[in-house]
Amino acid sequence: MTRLPNAAARAVLIGTTTYRMFEKIPHSYNNIRGLAGVLTDPELSSFTSEHVRLVDDPATPADIMQPLKQAAEDAEDILLVYYSGHGQLSGENSELHLTLTGSEPEAPWSSLPFSYVADIIKQSAASTKIVVLDCCYSGRAHSDLMSDPSQLVKDQLAVEGLYCLTSAPKHRPSKAPDGDTYSAFTHYLLDTLTGGIPTAGPLLRMADIYGDVRKRMRATKFPLPEQCNKKEAGDFPLAHNRAYGASPAEPAVPELDFSRSRAVVIGCATYDDDRLSQLPSSRNDALAIRRALLDATIFGFAPEHCALVLDPGTPADLFGPVADAAEDAEDLLLVYYSGHSAVSHSNDLALLTRGSRMDRLSYTAASASVLAGILSESRARELVVIADACYGGRLSDAFSTTTADVYMLCSADRTRQAYAVGDHGAFTAKLLKTLQAGIPGAAAHLNLIDVFSAMQDSNDSEPAPFLSLSGTSKIRCLLRNSSDEINASAQHSCLMTA
Repeated sequence: MTRLPNAAARAVLIGTTTYRMFEKIPHSYNNIRGLAGVLTDPELSSFTSEHVRLVDDPATPADIMQPLKQAAEDAEDILLVYYSGHGQLSGENSELHLTLTGSEPEAPWSSLPFSYVADIIKQSAASTKIVVLDCCYSGRAHSDLMSDPSQLVKDQLAVEGLYCLTSAPKHRPSKAPDGDTYSAFTHYLLDTLTGGIPTAGPLLRMADIYGDVRKRMRATKFPLPEQCNKKEAGDFPLAHNRAYGASPAEPAVPELDFSRSRAVVIGCATYDDDRLSQLPSSRNDALAIRRALLDATIFGFAPEHCALVLDPGTPADLFGPVADAAEDAEDLLLVYYSGHSAVSHSNDLALLTRGSRMDRLSYTAASASVLAGILSESRARELVVIADACYGGRLSDAFSTTTADVYMLCSADRTRQAYAVGDHGAFTAKLLKTLQAGIPGAAAHLNLIDVFSAMQDSNDSEPAPFLSLSGTSKIRCLLRNSSDEINASAQHSCLMTA
């Protein structure tokens, strides 16, 4: 599509600001007026003011459905629907509801099911339908569409020519910072529309807008927007690009942002089974690795995003924090384990916990296959598993069927044991030394292959580190090079800034 919306385009912009039982959102009033200003500005877009309907503080479902139905019937070119307010999940399928001024938290019948809105949009004769939702859990409107065909929303939005842009993933709230004019997502949306994108064409497509907003929001603590595109509706232009032809800024070393990454560091030093030696080095390993993950010159995880698990008593004590991190992680999910391991009767690698029994590994130890299953369910873009444990190379077997991008860096291959040297495991001591010293002359950011290569030496008395990649489509940088001598001009493909 090479033109802006024409006279047959319609827009309905809905904002719920005041609530009887929910917290007020003054930003909603400003959000719909800011967007209306862009759509009707002849220097930016081409909607006529009489075809952009503002709906303030809907008190009943009819306050939304009637103007929406009229716009859907009138629209022939483009139908744009925008909602700003609280989002609510209700019902067996956690269906998204749009709240009204009188909505109640525990009364789903007091809000508007998104399915009703989707049904009207689906019936419209408009050639392109654009839905923009700035509300909590708004990703429910298309995350389920793309992943689980049993979800109700798949039927609600299974229509060609549809583009859906949401302010947050299906399980995350949106943010409206106190004192700001607009909510976080709509602020960046309007900023992109009014400022333009130097690298885009003369007209801003929805896909361009989404990419720029998401890029801008990566530098913040706010949830990242998501999109769903049916029949290339993302190619539909919405506004003139004010920055077209401007020279893009000189590329610089991107800043890594770990706010959407999670880590779990596990160290098991104490064992109840007399057949297992105590491993004080594992506690030291875990504490030192966590310090490296919190170190802003290497990684830069926030403390609350880097869980420490010492001496887990049962597999559940180990898997629980991993599952929590897997649910929250969006960019990088990193799991480190130091402790005893063994090979079960099924040839699966077993990570031992404090209560593990060598004669009952199947249910007293943490199975690598179960770990792989938990991590594979994560939405994280990259998974990293680091293990200082005997036979660590067997981890690759557990992840052999996953389609996720997984790095595995282990202290030994499938057949060799790991060793402790002094206060640390030999492998972890090498890893810490490499992380802390960095790699002189290498790029400003490093991937795990860089680290693995730097850990190699000619000392045959200790097992060589083992590296495995499963499903990895692109090798991306995951950490900072702490060396004083770096190649700042090297090309980067960085996970946390892409």
